[in-house]
This record gives sequence, C-alpha cells and structure tokens, in this order.
Amino acid sequence: MTPKRQRTVQGSCWPCKQRRVKCDLVQPRCRRCILSGAKCSFDKLLVRWNSRPTKSAPLAYQAACTSPKATLFGQLHDAQLASGELKSLDYFQAALWPLLTTATHPCPPPISLALEFEPVLLAMCELAEAHRVLQHDNSPKQLKSISEKRLSCLTSVRQQLHQNISNNESLSRLLVAVLLLYFLDGFIDCGEQSASTASHQAGVQAIVEQLGGLDALMGEGKKETPLMLLSEFASTDLTRALLDDRAPCFPGKIWQQIERGPVWWEKQPYGVNLSVIFQTMAEMAFYRQSIQANEEKLHIDQVRDFERRLQPSFSVLSLDHFGCPEEETLSKSELEKANQTSAFTRAFQHSALIYLYRAVCGLPPRHRLVQQHVSFCMGVFKLLAPTRKHITVSSFHFMWLGHTHLPATTKVIFWASWTRSFAR
Repeated sequence: MTPKRQRTVQGSCWPCKQRRVKCDLVQPRCRRCILSGAKCSFDKLLVRWNSRPTKSAPLAYQAACTSPKATLFGQLHDAQLASGELKSLDYFQAALWPLLTTATHPCPPPISLALEFEPVLLAMCELAEAHRVLQHDNSPKQLKSISEKRLSCLTSVRQQLHQNISNNESLSRLLVAVLLLYFLDGFIDCGEQSASTASHQAGVQAIVEQLGGLDALMGEGKKETPLMLLSEFASTDLTRALLDDRAPCFPGKIWQQIERGPVWWEKQPYGVNLSVIFQTMAEMAFYRQSIQANEEKLHIDQVRDFERRLQPSFSVLSLDHFGCPEEETLSKSELEKANQTSAFTRAFQHSALIYLYRAVCGLPPRHRLVQQHVSFCMGVFKLLAPTRKHITVSSFHFMWLGHTHLPATTKVIFWASWTRSFAR
C-alpha cells in the first residue's frame, strides 16, 4: 500500500497551506499567489483581522468598532503596509493606547496620521514592539531588531525636521512622533543605555515653542496636534520636576488651557478637577525654586492659599437635590466610575499636600501634618483599581517621601499592589 501523498511542503505560505497545494517557497510572493491574486504571507503566525471586538476589550473600543470607519481594520484595509507594521498598529491601539489614559471614553489613537506620515508610523511601531518585547519576549534577537528600528525612526525624524523646519503643519505632525519617542524612552526603555528621554523632552519643547507655545497649540485644537499626548507630556514633566526638585517646563496657568481639550484623565462633572491640582502643584514647584534662590521668603499666607486649593472637598446638599433626586441617582457602573475618579483625584490632593509640607515648608517626614496625609493617601490608594495607570501615577510622591517612613504593613500593601499592576 502506497503512503498517502503529502501535498503541502514545510515552510509554505498560508494561502497554499489553506488550499493544500504545493508552494514553490519563493518569497516575498510565491507563483501560485501571484497567479491567484492571493495575499502571500510566510509569517509563522496567521493574523486574522476582525472588526468585531472581543468581550474583554474596553467598552470605549467596543463602541468605536461599531462603525467601520472608526475601526483599525477599516483604516488599514487599503493601506500598503508590511504585516509587522499592521500587527504593531493593532497592538498599539488595543494594548498600549489604553495605558496612556484613565478616561472611560478616550480620544482615538492617531492611526490615520501614522498612515500619512512616516515618522509617526515608525515611532508608533517602535513603541508597540518595545512594549510587547518587554511583556513577552526579551530575547537578544528581538532587542537587536528593536535597536535597528529605532535608528531608522530617528533618521526619519531628523530628515523631516531638516526639510520642514518652517512648515507648521509638518512640525505639528512631527511633534506626535517625538512625543511617542519620549514616552518610549521615559516609560519603557528608561533603564537602557540607548534611552535619550532628556533629548526627546528638549525636542518636544523646541517644536512646541516653534509652533507658538503650548498655549497656542491648545487654543488651536488642530486635528494633527495630539492634545491628549500633550497633556500626558505636561503632567509627566510636572511630576518629574517635583521628583528632581526643579521648576517645570510650563507655567501653572497652562493647565487652564489643557483642561479645555482632550486629556488623559477622567473629567469630573462636579468637584475639583485634576487640572486645578496640577496648576497648584506647578505653582508650588516654582514657589519652592524662588525660595531656594532667595527671591522670595516662605510666607504663611501663601502656604494657606495652597492648602485651601488642595483640600479634598465633597458635594453639598442643595434644593435641587430635593426636587429631582432621580437625576443624582447613579447606576452601579456609573457609581464605580465616579468613585474611581474621585479616589484618583483625592490621591493627588493628599500627595500634593505632602509635597507642600515636606518640600516647601521643610517639615520632617514623621511630622503629624505629613503623616496624616500619608495615611489618607494610602487609604485612597487601596480603593483604586489595580491598573498600571492609576498605580504608577498616584504613587509618584512616595518616591521622594521615602517608603522607609511608612508603617511596615502599609509598605507591604503598597508594594504588592504596585508589583501586581506591572505584572498585568
């Protein structure tokens, strides 16, 4: 009895495997795929694009996918991109973009801009690939590939910068690429020798200044200008300035403009918004620098003003609550969302007060005023959902405060929650 004939050969492209015919293994397209017009792919894994989101996808992305124009599949359907770039863009939208925001309905990622502008595409793919390797595969081969792609991305950015130094439209697009590189080095590759966060920060500042300043960019509201990424950059610079004991790059008043556009945090319909807290934190940082330079002296009235603006507040009863109580009644999901947003805001209020007492006023770590806000901040911290964004952003003040001054049981809870959030 003759053995059963094996029609496929090892290493065949996916269309030939699916049709169970012999492939000639000619890359990038075999002869059968050329004749049939099929999309030839020799990738190890077959990627099937699906416009229907999974049940585990965030609600904001499930809602966006109901319209074909809003889906990644719809945007990339006719794009002439390599399979690796398609995977990276898909990964960026599904896995990375939600990590840059705590909003329930975030603004869409700049996928369409990536399809039009090469530096944005390269930076987006580089950021997605670096995050994927960090999470799943950090082999030397993958790390070398990422290093080569980064050089290509930096070369493309420099070329565009030299060619369009006076073109504001191109500069606003280039700003997206430099922002993505800044987040790549600052959030993912911060420990690598190739990281150049300071250079990218200087690049962002130079482009913003060339375009008229952050105030002008926020006022224009152009589609090419990533307002949400700019709010992320400004808050990252602010928190980093507090840790480095320096003045922030932007004045406190800029947060009034940032609040008007799309931001990375969830806006509250009532109570103190996060932009007000960021503005106060920036003013405290400038005030501390003025004191150190002997330009101003510590004044109790100024400290009281900072305290008043940072005190956690609650909504109070009004006559409208009696007239229409149903309007103020929240569903279970709305209540959970409101509690998370409120807890996140209060964590910043307490940590900013810790900065005021420790850095500006010079009180010792075990002072009663300091420790009361440490206790409240840790209590609020436990209420936050264990996502990377909430944990990392709300805990930055504990870095300079010093975790050795926290109670032993509190340290265990804090570091266990932080470690668990990075493992997700």
